Amino acid sequence: MGTTQRPLHPVKVAPGHPGQPYILPSLGGETIYIPCSKSATRLLVTGKETDNAFAVVGTGGAQGDPIGFHYHRETHDVFLCLKGKVNVWANDQCRTMESGDFASVPPGTVHQYQILGEYTEFVGLIVPGGWEEFFRFIGEPYDGPMFPLEDDRNVFEVLIPKLKAASEKFDMIPVRDPKLAEIKPQTWSEGKDNALPGGLKPYFLRAGTGPKFLVGGLVVSPLATGAESGGRFSIGSIEGSSWHEESALTNKFTFDDVHHAFQVADGSVTFSLDDTETTLNVGETIYVPRGRAFSITLESRYARVYAFISGRGILDVLTSAGKPFNQSIPPEKAEPWEKADLEKCQKEVNFRIVE
Repeated sequence: MGTTQRPLHPVKVAPGHPGQPYILPSLGGETIYIPCSKSATRLLVTGKETDNAFAVVGTGGAQGDPIGFHYHRETHDVFLCLKGKVNVWANDQCRTMESGDFASVPPGTVHQYQILGEYTEFVGLIVPGGWEEFFRFIGEPYDGPMFPLEDDRNVFEVLIPKLKAASEKFDMIPVRDPKLAEIKPQTWSEGKDNALPGGLKPYFLRAGTGPKFLVGGLVVSPLATGAESGGRFSIGSIEGSSWHEESALTNKFTFDDVHHAFQVADGSVTFSLDDTETTLNVGETIYVPRGRAFSITLESRYARVYAFISGRGILDVLTSAGKPFNQSIPPEKAEPWEKADLEKCQKEVNFRIVE
């Protein structure tokens, strides 16, 4: 890569206005403590950066009570477990999610979650952006290292009144149905929870299952496509190895219509963005606004990133160029690929490869 490129330095919180790329350190972002919850919410990307296209929110916490059943008229939630365990309910279904497990909760789905164990982390996409203001409304700014484990205040004084006011101010409709309380975590279904449904409906996807595509030495695993999001977003993972010297991602891509956010899950990854170049490690997040050229280089023997996109983006390009793949790890040797393979969906996805 060019020696004239300068680094893009991490910031503590998202900038709060559109058009600016930025990097957040691991567990970075504006941090909000929900009173009496033993958890903290971190705003990684907000509607202010994406023109309300989406928000990306991280949550870390310890064993607590379920947050309460509710649904949204317009908002689509997703849950991607990164560490520990979390129960997620969606209508009459419930799964105990562990690292790599995914859940999609479209508008109208009655849902709740419950953090389990001593320490759990999960990340979520919220569409449209702006709903993350809910956390600011009910929570409190937090400047500690992780999250409080002790809070002896009365929940009916410090939280419940805020939740009642929030249900009127935000797209959150509480549901009180005794039958829902009887739903316990269910066994993962081999036939149901290992494939994308192909439509806008709630679903769970077990880690390591679902479709995979191979482009050279890169393995692309969609977690949600336009079919599952009503065309509003796409989410997936990209994994590979520095042993495969040249990958499709070393091309520089520009997407004029969609924003991208990437979080490193394993290894080290270098992002080249316009005239900047920065290497990210596990847990770090980079936001790439629409119209900005970027390329990605895997720096470690194994690396994996999660991509969150406000529509059809780099995941669609790679899946279109790739072929079905069924191994659990990247291949020992990269398969041949051509630049023309990447350009097959250029008109539909509206992107350019920058020379």
